[in-house]
Amino acid sequence: MKNKILKDYLKNGKVDIDKIIDDFYGYVYIIVKNGVNIAITDEDIEEIISDIFVAIWKNSNNLLKTTEIKPYLTGTAKNVIRNKYRNTSLNFSISDYEENIIDNCKIEEIAEQKEQDKIIQNTLQHLKDKEYTIFIMFYYESKSIKEIAKVLNLSTSNVKTILHRIRKNLKRNLEDGGYGYGK
Repeated sequence: MKNKILKDYLKNGKVDIDKIIDDFYGYVYIIVKNGVNIAITDEDIEEIISDIFVAIWKNSNNLLKTTEIKPYLTGTAKNVIRNKYRNTSLNFSISDYEENIIDNCKIEEIAEQKEQDKIIQNTLQHLKDKEYTIFIMFYYESKSIKEIAKVLNLSTSNVKTILHRIRKNLKRNLEDGGYGYGK
């Protein structure tokens, strides 16, 4: 398709703006939609589009008949959008977004907790059976060191040593995963 020029839209010596709108409305809409940010309303978008077509209509007498329509509309759209932003003051209150900010923080906390849980699960999977049993009895079943020693027929110092090694291993793996807890 050849580039449309202003001469193609002259009717009785005047610009047929309705024909230009029919042919280029979708094109201009896409330019405007891509050129504005999300804070702008649909009404503002429609106003910008109208301003663009009004500009070509008002300036048609000053344009050469060989002026290509698409590039002219694109340049006009950029100028109108820039002027719209310059003349529009956007006022947002932080309270409008507090809930989203809080939710994002919670999401980050949840994601971090899941990552830590993965590291802990991976560490536990690599424990020997006796170590795993001691860990579960102590941390999940809330058994005392004496009770664990009695059930597993071990000395209390042996249970303490195993728990110490498990904790040390967990700490190292968490630190390696980026979750340092200091020295």
